[in-house]
Amino acid sequence: MTVLLIYLSKVIICSAVLYGYYHIALRNNRFHQWNRYYLVLITLISLLTPLLQIPLPGQAQESSRVLSYTARIVDLRETVIPPANPGISSGAIFNTLYMIVIGLLLIRILVSVFRIKSLIRRSQVQDIPPYRFVKNEDIKAPFSFFKYIFWDHQTSLNSPEGQQIFKHELVHLQEKHSTDKLFMELVTAVCWINPFFHLIKRELALVHEFLADKKAAGEEIAGYAQTILQMAFQSKQFSITNDFFHPPIKRRILMLTQFHTPRFSYLRRIMVLPLAAFIFCSLAFVADKRPSAIPALTATTSIAPAPATSTVPAPAVVPDTTPVKKATKTKDNVYTFVEQPPSFQGGEEALAKYLSKNIRYPKAAVDKSIAGIVFVQFVVDEKGYIKDAHTIGKNPGFGLAEEGLRVVNAMPQWIPGKHQGKAVAVQFNLPIRFVLDAGKQTPPPPTNSGKTITFRPSDNNNEVFTFVEQPPQFPGGEEALARYLNKNIRYPQEAQKANVSGTTFVQFIVNTDGSIRDIKTVGAKKGYGLEDEAIRVVKAMPKWKPGEQNKQLVAVQFNLPIRFSLSN
Repeated sequence: MTVLLIYLSKVIICSAVLYGYYHIALRNNRFHQWNRYYLVLITLISLLTPLLQIPLPGQAQESSRVLSYTARIVDLRETVIPPANPGISSGAIFNTLYMIVIGLLLIRILVSVFRIKSLIRRSQVQDIPPYRFVKNEDIKAPFSFFKYIFWDHQTSLNSPEGQQIFKHELVHLQEKHSTDKLFMELVTAVCWINPFFHLIKRELALVHEFLADKKAAGEEIAGYAQTILQMAFQSKQFSITNDFFHPPIKRRILMLTQFHTPRFSYLRRIMVLPLAAFIFCSLAFVADKRPSAIPALTATTSIAPAPATSTVPAPAVVPDTTPVKKATKTKDNVYTFVEQPPSFQGGEEALAKYLSKNIRYPKAAVDKSIAGIVFVQFVVDEKGYIKDAHTIGKNPGFGLAEEGLRVVNAMPQWIPGKHQGKAVAVQFNLPIRFVLDAGKQTPPPPTNSGKTITFRPSDNNNEVFTFVEQPPQFPGGEEALARYLNKNIRYPQEAQKANVSGTTFVQFIVNTDGSIRDIKTVGAKKGYGLEDEAIRVVKAMPKWKPGEQNKQLVAVQFNLPIRFSLSN
């Protein structure tokens, strides 16, 4: 479904609900001015509300957080769509036809305005501020358009009927009804597919007549109604003008002769407010899918809550430092909560850098595409040393738990926790999530604000980083990389014939001199030459700008997903 179709669907739903309320509760009542404003406002609300995207903030997650190491290395996630087998989608056809109809309807409006201007130029115009009086033999019946009142030769201005008609058109000018009509003409041209806008336009034109009839009739209601009936069969010349002889006549006379105020008149008008609020909240508010902004550590880590069903105590990567009246401790005088929790030397950012530099994704887990969370529990004693490190909860296996324990046991001395001003031993929980992205078919697009570390295995024992302060970059940046891929990738004929598509993940190392080595594909094989084509294009790349760590050029492992897609 195209973006345009989704928007139009929301507009139709919104206008249907709001117009439905008007038809049931407000239509054929005497508060015409209120109805006029209501019809204009619900049109604006229906058009604008679906365009709003107000994010709903997620729930705070302060008590339990997980270090997640995933996908930060993939700075460039480009989609390469081959030029082969081009086709026109149904969405493109709908958009084109829709725009053609809009164009024709807008031309119709312009033609009407041009005809009115042409009529003014060849007519006798009398300037009587604040209006201009136009007379011409081509005018079949009186009507008004903005500051112009158009008059025919058959209707005498000095007769009682002529005076009533004149007062009627003068009300249209004073109330600026032509602005409403022109606005609704434009709306129904742009949103011609929405039937409720056409109903709103018709009702708004009638409300204009009700307002003008009420003020023009005064106390002569019977004579005014007779004038409407006598001249009901005059022709209408323009769709965007205010005509005295506007059908349906029956409703106009009914409004003139209706004197009683309906029950709950005020309640009917204000009950639309909760309905409008419901529509607004339903269509304007969306779930906030953006990552939360977390200071310091978020430059290198992604933090998420631990599973609610886990029996593991709440992880404390970034413990809550709010003091409580009473601390808790185990029988071995090890506290589980203190006023000042222990912290890694240098804070969260230093902890993230330590983990990113020292953790190595186990090869056995990579070969089996194993991912999961390892919960490492340990005690930071009174001097800041790590002891009693062990894993708790379900073990993902394939060396993930052992790797988490190895890195924790090798940690340097921490800043010990304190309670009532005294250093104490504190139990600490560190959840570490190992994630392999290679199996995903549609990885999310990268952003410069990505907040994750990636642990990716390397077959080379040399110092190869998976996360650095400044990642390697294709010469010219992401746009240049996209242009290079689009220009050089050729969709394999074998894959085209077999109608095979999919995402191929190419993994390589960018050396300190910018050259590329150890090029290979990871993840499920697609076959039919897709992997070979991706490797060929990567091998032919020019030298990259190498990555940097601590202002030193370093070798960095890089992952580049390339999506091969065949147009239907």
